[in-house]
Amino acid sequence: MWEEQPHQDCVSNGGQIPDMDCMYNRMFQPSDPQNDAPAGNGPRTVTVTVREAATLIAQGSGITRQPPGPKVIISKAFIVYTNPTPRYQTTTILDTAIDVEFTPISYTWNWGDGTTTTTTDPGAPYPNHTVTHHYKHTDKNITTTLTTTWTTRYRPTGHTDWHTVEGTITTTETSTPYDLVRIITYLTDDAEEAQGH
Repeated sequence: MWEEQPHQDCVSNGGQIPDMDCMYNRMFQPSDPQNDAPAGNGPRTVTVTVREAATLIAQGSGITRQPPGPKVIISKAFIVYTNPTPRYQTTTILDTAIDVEFTPISYTWNWGDGTTTTTTDPGAPYPNHTVTHHYKHTDKNITTTLTTTWTTRYRPTGHTDWHTVEGTITTTETSTPYDLVRIITYLTDDAEEAQGH
């Protein structure tokens, strides 16, 4: 995954997202050219793009729904929430341990009925729920899909200064399927008699 290349100056990459190697170069580039090794044997850096950093996230922020069962009543609020805790991973670049931090900043919920909700609120469980949806029609095998957007920063292990990776990373995950149902009330003979029918 990590590609080693000869040391080179940072380039704007045609206006695209700068590679992490540019920031890494600024931290570890030799300050005395006279002590540089001969051409071809000079210090090397590691090219790590934001897409490569994304491979360090094994999972998204998670989906919890209420109710959790196989049926959702369309007249009731459908509650969802996710985990807003930052994720941490460690990788090794040129024998240097690098800490990478991923922080969720926004969430897009696709409700499976053609509508979506985008929010910076991760939601919360009942009774303090803040992210809900009301379905209008019955259906079967519906799923909710969550796309989480993350910012990323990194630092060599043991250092205190973080370095921001420009651009964002997204993860997408889908809930277990459920059916949308309607409550139908049936009156028994005793109930009808009690109501004078």
